[in-house]
Amino acid sequence: MDYEKMIGQWHQDRNLIKGSSDKDQFLKLMQEAGELSDSLCKGKDIRDDIGDMMVVLINIMVRNNLTMKECLSVAYDDIKDRKGRMIDGIFVKEGDD
Repeated sequence: MDYEKMIGQWHQDRNLIKGSSDKDQFLKLMQEAGELSDSLCKGKDIRDDIGDMMVVLINIMVRNNLTMKECLSVAYDDIKDRKGRMIDGIFVKEGDD
């Protein structure tokens, strides 16, 4: 199943592409991030929260004519040679510490 395509169509069918904006969708993404944070803090199942965030990201990708593969490729190219170290459980890029 091509979930990215199906979710993109779901957004189209509900006027969430032309009837919304990147700014509106970013605010929705932050709302979903809050739900993920709450589930993590409470030790709950996070699959739905992560999925909901991905649904919103797909909306933003569709409205900007991007694909998940394209975005992940650019992100991987950016991080593939990155060096750094862990500080208090957070990866800090070399040069940012």
